Amino acid sequence: MARKPRQPISNQEALVATFAKHSISSRSTFHPDQWSSGKEPADMLIIVGRALLFFNMKDSKAYLKDLYEANLKQARDRIDEWRGGRQLRGKNDWRSFIIHWTDIDYIHVISVVDGRYAGCLGHDVEQLDMDEKVRLCTTVTSKVLRELAKHGGGARDLIAICQQIEAKGQISENATVRLVRKRYNALLYEAMESVTIQPSRLGRAIIGGREVSAFDEYRFTFEATRSQSGEGLEVFSDLAWSDIFPAIAFIVSSTAEMEWLEEGQARSACFGENTKFRVVISSNMQGLNLRLQEIIDMSRLEGSTFTYLISLTNIGPMGTFAVSGPPEKWSTELDLGR
Repeated sequence: MARKPRQPISNQEALVATFAKHSISSRSTFHPDQWSSGKEPADMLIIVGRALLFFNMKDSKAYLKDLYEANLKQARDRIDEWRGGRQLRGKNDWRSFIIHWTDIDYIHVISVVDGRYAGCLGHDVEQLDMDEKVRLCTTVTSKVLRELAKHGGGARDLIAICQQIEAKGQISENATVRLVRKRYNALLYEAMESVTIQPSRLGRAIIGGREVSAFDEYRFTFEATRSQSGEGLEVFSDLAWSDIFPAIAFIVSSTAEMEWLEEGQARSACFGENTKFRVVISSNMQGLNLRLQEIIDMSRLEGSTFTYLISLTNIGPMGTFAVSGPPEKWSTELDLGR
């Protein structure tokens, strides 16, 4: 019997899949289950600490104002129902979610619109008759969100872009895509400029069938950790390009300076804003193992949420993580609470 052709996935499904695959906030991203009434609470949710990004999506030939007003009304109605006692439930590849109203202090409503008249703009939350927990409200297109996700951007990168949109007023889809690229490139190039020497001992790595730079190799290895099994890795969802890129630059520079030394060395630095993490790189695996508990204790005392430990070996760098625990206050909460 011939198989029935699979129905094309919707824009909503495609967008959730893109975030799940590429975004640094993927572990905290999910499509919520329907309520018993048959209503969907939202098309996508991202939860980081006590902050929630709440997505409603519309694809239509209607005018922009009609699109975003429909999204905002739906968001307002669903938030009211959630506040009235319903729960937001769902799951992704790593965990299940049950979110009560009292679990969240800060909400960013994102209206996603597509169609002939789609565009991007910020909304004055004080004029929307939404709950006081809603701190930011923005209309963007799925093309903008895909652009951000494909570069690994997460919740905080999206909030930063939406705050720029709010300052500019209504802008076009293409102009907003350029905003994403400009922010990404500025932070990336600033970090890469600090790298004055490249590792050369083992040559370039091959990832996905192509040769990549040391910066891309270490970034891929670092960010891929969020997909591993283990407790506490949701902290990756709170990281932004501004946290990750300087850490990768430090790893690349340290590797290049240490890889030819005959005697073992270790270097360490702390990164991140409120959600801190420590990077330790060593050319002596035995020495690193002997100091492991001391390093973890030091990271915990300084408030680092995790420690990234890298050993330089003859077959390449070997990385592992030691998770200390969540921050007292997540950076995403601070970004929305300002």
